[in-house]
Amino acid sequence: MSWQATLTNLYLRYRFKPAAGTRLVVVTARARMFRLMQGKNPMPADVLHQTVPAQGRLCPAEWLRPADLSAQRTLLYFHGGGYFFGELAMHRPMCSYLSRIARADVLSVDYRLAPEHPCPAAIDDALAWYRELLTKIPAAQILLGGDSAGGGLALACLLQAREAGLPMPAGIVLFSPWVDLTCSGETMQTRARTEVMFTADSLKQAAALYLNGRATQDPLASPLHADLSGLPPLLIYASRDELLLSDATRLHARAEAVGLKSTLRLQSGMPHVWPVMLMLPEARASLREVAAFMLKRVPEQGRA
Repeated sequence: MSWQATLTNLYLRYRFKPAAGTRLVVVTARARMFRLMQGKNPMPADVLHQTVPAQGRLCPAEWLRPADLSAQRTLLYFHGGGYFFGELAMHRPMCSYLSRIARADVLSVDYRLAPEHPCPAAIDDALAWYRELLTKIPAAQILLGGDSAGGGLALACLLQAREAGLPMPAGIVLFSPWVDLTCSGETMQTRARTEVMFTADSLKQAAALYLNGRATQDPLASPLHADLSGLPPLLIYASRDELLLSDATRLHARAEAVGLKSTLRLQSGMPHVWPVMLMLPEARASLREVAAFMLKRVPEQGRA
């Protein structure tokens, strides 16, 4: 484990992780995360940034593209944040880095958040953008990605796309995906001491905001409880020390049980969604693996 990861864990544990019994206050949590993530990494000079305003059924988004416009694949990405916080600027450095090393156009989506917009608003936004991409790009040249709640959202989007008869993309990349809003995975208890960002209670409070009375096992909100048949290959990352470890391991097992190709990457000593923390050498190493996955799923000749 790098010294950067050690310091990051200490910072998160003592400056971010809520005390037991703390009530979730949305405005406060949003402001805290914004201060934590803002300006941590500059955008690379060889990546173009283009904002996309809301239009019709499409929510705001932004494109990150290689400056030489030679992208061979498109990644549709959904940020994390417990479905109640998160903004594009937080993930812009990671998306830019991945755009450059994977030679990909990355579309990062600013989906609607709870409690103002509970489930299924975020899923509707995600599916609308996937439909829009399909009007311009073959499914075989598209990949989906997301971290934490954004990972659950990416899966829910594909489940809805499958039900609508839409073609599946080439693959899906998930960083510490939150796919079970019952919060019943065993590591919710067994990793309570090693988790540096959240408590099980804080996750349950976030889930309640998003669900707004919907059943916690509803596959639309908790894709772990859905039939995963027909989905594309998965690449899943999780820390062995985080609360959501069980979400990742159970998702991997259930994907393989229905015949999907799934790869699970576990690493010790890392915080939740470490691949998005570009200042960590472990994050950059993981993103190079993701780029290799993307290149394999959509080879360079894909748009020839």
